[in-house]
Amino acid sequence: MRLLSAAAFLFLFVTSACAESAVPAASAPSGAAPQEWRAQATAHDLDRLERYEDAITKGMMESRVAGEEHGSYNALESIMEATLVAADAEKLKGDWNCRTIKAGGPFAGFVVYGWFRCEVRERDGRLFFEKLTGSQRMSGFFYERDEKSWVLLATPNEDHSGPIRAYSGPEGGVTDPQMIDQPAIASLLEDGRARIVFPWPELESTFNVLEMKRR
Repeated sequence: MRLLSAAAFLFLFVTSACAESAVPAASAPSGAAPQEWRAQATAHDLDRLERYEDAITKGMMESRVAGEEHGSYNALESIMEATLVAADAEKLKGDWNCRTIKAGGPFAGFVVYGWFRCEVRERDGRLFFEKLTGSQRMSGFFYERDEKSWVLLATPNEDHSGPIRAYSGPEGGVTDPQMIDQPAIASLLEDGRARIVFPWPELESTFNVLEMKRR
């Protein structure tokens, strides 16, 4: 009786395993490598991205008083409290108007800058971001993060006019606070805008958010 039970169990196990192998496993889109950004980011940037939510909470609290005094806090509230939608690469591509909002920190507590030009293009098989105008230019590749966001590993322009260097990679090495890499989390918003949030920048603020709207 025990031998029969063992044989029956083995039959059921093999049958179940075969059935599971016949069902295609869910996979990432072609060419995608989820969480690849973790292998590309510097240790410093990994730490900043891990503490993303802390930066948002702290920066919003710090910005509220300063922003309300200037009558423009609603600009930050509008972009940070907007509803996120699915991370659709085709909807992120193209030309954008973009402006930086600095939230929190000891410098001014809250600053809204003017509008400049940004673009997202496909380069080397992945999405590539570039801020094209303004004194603080930057560029970098997007990496899949989850169903509603990407990680952007960006670098600033070294002389504000020439070519922009490549992201440092896991070895790091850049320590100049003006030139250090700038990691961010990017999302599309329900109202057609997009945002790119930079937690714990080296200078001035607790987080920066780049608000993007179609040109």
